[in-house]
Amino acid sequence: MGENSRPERPPGEAKPLLEEDIAPVLARLDAWYAAHLPPDDYVLNPPATDAQLDAFEQLIGLKMPRAYRQLYRWHDGEEDDRWGHIYGLPLLSLHQARLQWTSWNEVLASFGGNRYEIPGAGWPQGAVDPSYINPRWIPLTGDGSGNHIGLDFDPWPGGRLGQVIIYGRDEDMKAVLAQSLGQFLHWIADLLESGNFRLEVEPEERVLRRFRLKAPPSNHFHEGARILLGAPGPFL
Repeated sequence: MGENSRPERPPGEAKPLLEEDIAPVLARLDAWYAAHLPPDDYVLNPPATDAQLDAFEQLIGLKMPRAYRQLYRWHDGEEDDRWGHIYGLPLLSLHQARLQWTSWNEVLASFGGNRYEIPGAGWPQGAVDPSYINPRWIPLTGDGSGNHIGLDFDPWPGGRLGQVIIYGRDEDMKAVLAQSLGQFLHWIADLLESGNFRLEVEPEERVLRRFRLKAPPSNHFHEGARILLGAPGPFL
């Protein structure tokens, strides 16, 4: 895709960032995880320090919202790509988020800075940049194959600053999952507390991640999340 093929950004400004206190939802998640996930397999890291968070903000060139700092002062992510706390997806540590963000920017540089070198789209239409790469997308989770749930700090006018989106190597159709980090975590907590999860594996069933959605039955949370929200599939 050439420079003259870039999609035209709609006029207007995105809705402002939501300021949130996510301590209550983190307490809900703590309680659910303690009651349901085997602690020897599902291991969160100790909290990040303010110095580590400051260094991450300096690297990405963004002042992160209060909720983001609360999340990483709760736990600095986790390291295992099979035993993740977000329906089998690991919350990235700041170190891993830095590596992923840097890798994406190196790919962007190889494209001569053209974010639209590989065609994409967004859902809802006009809410999220349909680019392949955007340096203002900050990864929260990783699936080990270059796909992420992350925070969007460059939304289109139909979206909101700090919204949570799906993006990545296999995600041509970027999709908004929630208006904010807090709303995303509340959605996850609601799904878990309602019993919409699977941890058991059927005989002879082959899965990468045991912790999955029950309805719709899916082996990758991105797929199930799209179905739950009525979003299009990942491919154009």
